[in-house]
Amino acid sequence: METNPSLQKNVSEYKRFCDLFSQMCMAMGSIVDTEKLISYFVNKSAELFRVNRVSFMLLDRATQELSLESSQGIDASVGEIKMKVGEAFGGWVAKEGTPLLVKDVEEEYPDLSKNRLLRYASKSFIIVPVKIKDEIAGILNITDKKDQKAFSEDDLKMVSLASRYFAMALENTRLTEKNKDLDTIDHLTGLFNHRYFQEQLLEEIYRAERYHHHLSLLMMDIDNFKDYNQANGYPVGDSALRQMALIIKDNTRKVDVASRYGPEEFAVILPEIKAREALMAAEKLREKIASAVFARDRQSAFEITRLTVSIGVCDYKIGTTKEELISRAETALAEAKQKGKNKVIVYSRPWKFGL
Repeated sequence: METNPSLQKNVSEYKRFCDLFSQMCMAMGSIVDTEKLISYFVNKSAELFRVNRVSFMLLDRATQELSLESSQGIDASVGEIKMKVGEAFGGWVAKEGTPLLVKDVEEEYPDLSKNRLLRYASKSFIIVPVKIKDEIAGILNITDKKDQKAFSEDDLKMVSLASRYFAMALENTRLTEKNKDLDTIDHLTGLFNHRYFQEQLLEEIYRAERYHHHLSLLMMDIDNFKDYNQANGYPVGDSALRQMALIIKDNTRKVDVASRYGPEEFAVILPEIKAREALMAAEKLREKIASAVFARDRQSAFEITRLTVSIGVCDYKIGTTKEELISRAETALAEAKQKGKNKVIVYSRPWKFGL
């Protein structure tokens, strides 16, 4: 009995798809970072569907805009790619929530501009919505088959299947990151919480010790904050804490670890920063906070409220423990309070003068 070569090829291709798809699903289940998950899925999809170009566009619900999150085979020189929901093919898929299979774009959309057609190496493509709990999270674009053949209905079914598994993995990573945030973020200020600060400071000390890097710590306390709360009420006080946290975020680097240390205390870990540079960073924060306008006093609509902070600075020396570093920064903070508040003091060691 003769074997049909075409049938053999189809069976072989189906087995290849199933094996790769199974590997992809298992791998996605172990990825806990959203950005890494998206990048992995896009790159693996190019191999899975034997195509030259794959992209995933994420939906911003607030702006109703799709932006390119990850791609394979798209020239990076084209810059940032965005489109409004309802615009072009991708925007239509995001708006309607239904997949789109185009077998021959010239025949099916003869009025489409020639410039747009030139972007495709082939005339066929698939765009499917990626949904989490029936809500559009983004769209997946598959185009330019390596053999330059048109996509089929079977291809659409497989792409749609892959997008559903991707959506489940995406939901899991988002939940994982959300739970992680709940464990590490202070709910009132949005800064890192006390526990995360302690863990991260230990980690930064380890890095500084191992690689002989600089490291500094700022401890700051809001001056007369108890009086402020009593005069204005605790809701106004909470608002001031949130505003102060924003000032701290806006005036520290991404690598810095800004935390809420206590009810009215903040701490900032400054990796790769010497004491002199830490002093400059602390002075900048002190000035920004002192010049900010906070909540108005309830008794007068014409009086503005100002707040100040006192800041203690200490740099790390090899052999210093986490507890010692915190204690020294707190000692400098206490000195700033004693010297009139709204000041920055650098911890001075008995054997060292100045900075």
